[in-house]
Amino acid sequence: MSGSDALLTFNGINGATGRYNVEPMSAESFSQVVLGTGSARPDERAHLEELERRRLRDTEAHYVPKEGVDPKKLEETGWGVIFAFGADPAVYDALSPLLKLRKQLAGERYREYVGPTAYRCATADSSAESKQNFLMRNGAGPGPVDPLIVPYYLLIVGDPDTIPFRFQYQLDVQYAVGRIHFDSIADYAAYARSVVASETGTLALAKRAAIFGVANNDDAATKLSHDELAVPLAEWVATQPGWTVDKYLKDDATKDRLVSLLGRDAPAFLFTASHGICYNNGDIRQLAEQGALLCQDWPGPSYRQAVPESFFFSGEDVASDARIFGTIAMHFACFGAGTPRLSDYSVSGAPPAIAPKSFLGRLPQRLIAHPRGGALAVIGHVERAWGCSFHWDRAGSQTEVFKSTIKRLMEGHPVGSALEYFNGRYAELSSELSTALEDVKFGAAVDPYLVSGLWTANNDARSYSLVGDPAVRLMLAHELQPIHRPVLEVISVPDHSDSSQTQASQLPAAPPVNAALVDYGVIDSVRGAAASLQDAAQKIGAWLADSFQTVTSVHVSTYVSDSIKDVQYVNGVLTGAELRAVTIANLDGNTVVCVPEQDGKVDDALWKIHSDTFDKALANRVELLKTAASAIASLVPGVKAL
Repeated sequence: MSGSDALLTFNGINGATGRYNVEPMSAESFSQVVLGTGSARPDERAHLEELERRRLRDTEAHYVPKEGVDPKKLEETGWGVIFAFGADPAVYDALSPLLKLRKQLAGERYREYVGPTAYRCATADSSAESKQNFLMRNGAGPGPVDPLIVPYYLLIVGDPDTIPFRFQYQLDVQYAVGRIHFDSIADYAAYARSVVASETGTLALAKRAAIFGVANNDDAATKLSHDELAVPLAEWVATQPGWTVDKYLKDDATKDRLVSLLGRDAPAFLFTASHGICYNNGDIRQLAEQGALLCQDWPGPSYRQAVPESFFFSGEDVASDARIFGTIAMHFACFGAGTPRLSDYSVSGAPPAIAPKSFLGRLPQRLIAHPRGGALAVIGHVERAWGCSFHWDRAGSQTEVFKSTIKRLMEGHPVGSALEYFNGRYAELSSELSTALEDVKFGAAVDPYLVSGLWTANNDARSYSLVGDPAVRLMLAHELQPIHRPVLEVISVPDHSDSSQTQASQLPAAPPVNAALVDYGVIDSVRGAAASLQDAAQKIGAWLADSFQTVTSVHVSTYVSDSIKDVQYVNGVLTGAELRAVTIANLDGNTVVCVPEQDGKVDDALWKIHSDTFDKALANRVELLKTAASAIASLVPGVKAL
């Protein structure tokens, strides 16, 4: 936002059309959107009161947790993990190495919120639990954190449809909160192994950062983030004692450069500023590519056609041999951390659905769950990213919150503690926005730039979210210590464990989760097999290839009927029902989708049922492929199972 006559330009490019996800508009028009958001609900009013208390504490130089607690010491801050009631026990099993380590470090301040103390999800009879209710049930109230009651560092385990983003936002005002969720049990195990290995092994990274700043042609949004965020941060990092910085700015910020950077030896800290790729609700590419980083390869807003994969960096571009173990990344990009089902941005009335469900971004998931050693955490946006993160009207570049956060990371603070500067900014802006909207309500003249600026800055500060354990930190080489980034061995993890042998066995089993389509290590393992086994492997490979011909596509059709007694299924043909939705997905990437409409709009309820059914069918199909691969592992020594 650079002037009263300028159009507001927003981050985010629709990958299907090549156009801005939100078209530029005047401050006057945008202020009407803000003023039309309505009054706060009761739980939001309580949250605003908590934000005001946080703002006053920050003003008085009292920071969370309570006075006298060192945020660098888990034995003082405590650490807790929050599961949803009914979570899959196999997830608990996969995370057990991390949980054991955190219990050892936090001691009496370690907590597991499972069973009766777990998060209570929305049901047919009740809405999802609020932050206030969760804390009250567990003995905590407003104010500075007392780690003996509820620990300061809290890891949410679960998808944001089950444990909403709103709960995470609100909890993060008082506590240092992160979240993990994966589509496979193996990914949970891989992340736990990376964190444990980083803190108990030989990982020692060089004090090296990389700043990747895109400035697409004729694009006001990325010009702003390049000139007033990426460039100032690169110059500032270069002045920090002992640190070096690799600069990938403007024409150097291409996809090939980013692939190379993460492939050969990633920096300890990576910062990127770019558009995020996004798609319309129901687009088959949305779950896999939303939040991908649009690189300098995009020609700019004149390019009004589908954006090819060669222009953006997504989770699929994280190579199987990427050297990213121990990295902490921060992405300034729309939907870089995740996407809510309902938009925070509504022109009028109820917020529209922008996705079939709330979900975490595939890129951060892939980065932190890399089986050869993943990134420890990724900081990014849920929903849109706004230029008010670093630019305030009539004041220019404002990067102190970013610098303070990065400085804390450089000094060895856990990432959750480092992000307190964003939480403090959120509290301050929310209080100012609430006051401004209250003044307008009682007749004050509307300053469109003030209202627009406060609203976007407030939502931006709130939407920075952490994917990963909030207690992880940069593991940097100290003076005279050799720099070392080990490669973790790829191990096989069963997708389903025996819940009778785990503490979490009392939790009711959750519905099956999706299986990951890509696993690592099989090819490398086959290459390493002894020469005497090559003939056997070739024969089994031929058998497996023949088997794949029958399992390389998934076809799901959804029918509806007003009279179930008239429905018949004979010889593969269904009669007496109306076909409403179809999804056909081939593992070679070709996909056909027919989306149900009702009154000219997507039928969200039916599409969710259809999508959930497809997810389960896909998971079952991948399980079949894994079973076939396991057969190889059992027949040929040295070949690892998926």
